[in-house]
Amino acid sequence: MTFRALGLGIGVLLSPLCILAAAAEDNLVTILAPADGATLEAKHKYSLEYEVKPVVKADHVHLYVDGDEAAMSHTLKGKFDLRSLKPGERKLCVRPVSKGHAPVGAESCIAVTVQ
Repeated sequence: MTFRALGLGIGVLLSPLCILAAAAEDNLVTILAPADGATLEAKHKYSLEYEVKPVVKADHVHLYVDGDEAAMSHTLKGKFDLRSLKPGERKLCVRPVSKGHAPVGAESCIAVTVQ
């Protein structure tokens, strides 16, 4: 795609790699485990391990399960206990927040199946 194609009259090529790099940079939280799409056994003990990039000026993080806040941690690298997950498809998100609980950057989410 060029800016000219957008009607801007500038013949600059936009690289798909540049767009992907910008999108990846927006992801300020990395969920290290479990993997996206993982199947978890309800009777086993699991932890969601996460890490917030040090450039983020977050005070703490919130864990959301299916859109509901489930836990909070004041460490920017750590883990949440997942033993209370109900069976079924679950969406797990980690969101960095300020002292006032306002989001700081983008959250990171994974989907898991609990059996």
